[in-house]
Amino acid sequence: MIITSLAPSHKNKENQLKAIESWKKHDTKIISVNHISEIKQLEKEYNVEFIEPEKTGFDLFRKHYVPASELLKVIKKEGSGLIINSDIIIKDLPKFGDNPIIFNRYDFTDSMDRAAFFRSGFDAFYLKAEHCDLPETRLCLGQCHWDYWLPIMLMQKGFKIEKSVKPHIYHKKHELQYSMFNWKLTAKIFGDETGIKGSEQSISHKAFSHITGRLINI
Repeated sequence: MIITSLAPSHKNKENQLKAIESWKKHDTKIISVNHISEIKQLEKEYNVEFIEPEKTGFDLFRKHYVPASELLKVIKKEGSGLIINSDIIIKDLPKFGDNPIIFNRYDFTDSMDRAAFFRSGFDAFYLKAEHCDLPETRLCLGQCHWDYWLPIMLMQKGFKIEKSVKPHIYHKKHELQYSMFNWKLTAKIFGDETGIKGSEQSISHKAFSHITGRLINI
């Protein structure tokens, strides 16, 4: 199963459609978690299954971004799945085992053949149901620091996280979808939820260092 939260904005529609096309090559169920006010529009444009979340990040962002913990609920129900950002192209996937797997993307402008490794963020996670018994978070897909929150929470639970050394996922560059204000806001929320102390910048740097220093290459 592949699970995401599709953006209702038309700005990234072409990239999302290309991403979904790549996902369907893997012959798996595709689920998008979206607020009911978005589903009516998205159903006309995307041939995937939609699920409504119990909560969204509307109070923080004035839009119905979906917290990462809402996607974990779907995986707990389904048994296993790949959480992925909505415009990420899958080239291929490693063999999934018992451990969580984290993925860095490769950014490209015109051709995937000239894609560059994106080091400072993570765009996909393979998880099984037993990995998903984590606290709720206010951090949402489409905004920042949810991709640090998830591996930190897994590590705090004692799970070993694997990282494939081969390129698997790709992303066509576009304008940033978040503001520096929201980056700082999510860094503060991340620090509060994980117990990492410091300024917004240092919290983010500490988390990245902690995560990357403990990944198991496969």
